Amino acid sequence: MSSNFIWAVATAAYQIEGGKDTDGRTPSMWDAIREIPGRIKDGSTKDLSCDGRNKYREDVQLIKSLGVTHYRFSIDWSRVMKNGKTRNPLGMEYYKDLCRELKKEGIKCIVTLFHADLPLDLYNEGSWLTEGIIDRFVEFSRYCYEELNEYVSIWITFNEIRMHAWAGVVKVEGEPFHSLDIDYKKFLGNVSVTRAVMVASRNMLLAHAKVYRLFHEKDDSTRVGIIVGAHSCMDAEGEKISAVSERATKSMVNLYLDPLIHPSNDWTEDMKEYLGTDLPPWSEDEKKLLKNTMDVLCLNYYRPHIVKERKGPSLVEELFNFTMVDDDWPKIGGESSWVRLHPRGLISLLEGLTKKEKEDGMKYPNVPILISENGVNDDPSLDSLEDTNRIQYIEAHIDGILEARRSGINVIGYTAWSLMDNLEWDDGFQVRFGLFHVDLKSEEKTRTPKMSVDWYRKKIEKERRDETMNKEVK
Repeated sequence: MSSNFIWAVATAAYQIEGGKDTDGRTPSMWDAIREIPGRIKDGSTKDLSCDGRNKYREDVQLIKSLGVTHYRFSIDWSRVMKNGKTRNPLGMEYYKDLCRELKKEGIKCIVTLFHADLPLDLYNEGSWLTEGIIDRFVEFSRYCYEELNEYVSIWITFNEIRMHAWAGVVKVEGEPFHSLDIDYKKFLGNVSVTRAVMVASRNMLLAHAKVYRLFHEKDDSTRVGIIVGAHSCMDAEGEKISAVSERATKSMVNLYLDPLIHPSNDWTEDMKEYLGTDLPPWSEDEKKLLKNTMDVLCLNYYRPHIVKERKGPSLVEELFNFTMVDDDWPKIGGESSWVRLHPRGLISLLEGLTKKEKEDGMKYPNVPILISENGVNDDPSLDSLEDTNRIQYIEAHIDGILEARRSGINVIGYTAWSLMDNLEWDDGFQVRFGLFHVDLKSEEKTRTPKMSVDWYRKKIEKERRDETMNKEVK
């Protein structure tokens, strides 16, 4: 294991900063969602946050106490560009202050440009359904690069691009409702919802490619990645890889990788077969733009899925002719949690991506892989600070990842989600993933370490010590 292995912890901007406008921040999509009665399960409004905007110095000390090498955070577009369009130096100053503080403590930055929250004006103008947003995103990214690049180790354009396309633009059957109820036909005409989703996907991939080219024109050593949700799928017959499990994985993972790193820089033929005319084509110039625009492949992983050959209830299951079925893996976050303890699912996906490098006609390049999120919510049956379930979950995944790395898979780092309890989108603050507990009722939004904090620090120390010893033996 290289001494450059990344040990990280992550949070997202809006989830800890909140919707406060004291530095010229303008409204975002999630501000509007949080004001709709009944949409957020704990009833909290946009005014409730962890106040990360004002507590960043304290939070950097929390990050330092973990012993990590990197901190992954995201930029709130609505904070740094008014209405998504005009530069706001006062809002940008917060991120510069945060980066300076991290640098002072020897912690490198992994920065996500888009993490599910769009400026409200841009959402109302068509969101990712219109091509005009591509240039808006490029200008936002340019501003971030100009102000922050000296501090950034890895830039990530989109967090879980597939998740946002299917859940954060329009309402889609069987997907989380993480958007406002936009009338996509107003922008695209009388087309199917599948077409709307894939137009949004196409525009985000083009925006990613343009930002990649821009950053590399400025400095070719810049590392740019994109996050895909690690939807590892296994056949119900013996938890194996089969035609149906591979097709399900392709629909949620490879569909978003192929235009960037497949030799054709196109949707693959099997995807065209399933999606038909709902899949918008690429021009030859667009294929050239997309080609090899990934320095780091980032994966957020929480659980795999068991699938069978049958059209399921959701749109994606119907389109790709599979259905997700119940599993018996440990419900590590309690009976109501969607997270499962099954690290083999991630290793299976990593092995599948590695295998593609060797298949004729596929030849995926050996792109470095960063596990950009992995974690579990508090188990309600445990004391809020005695998160032994989190320790069990994270340790199992770290051990699996390091074993995969030793076997030759190019995994360059691990990121725990999340630094502190924060807004978990439509669940509000009632579901807590943090290594640090946040007292949201206190004026100071007091942070208190859970058991996992000391454990994670010691785990990192042990793995780095073992690495040094192994080098000396060699």
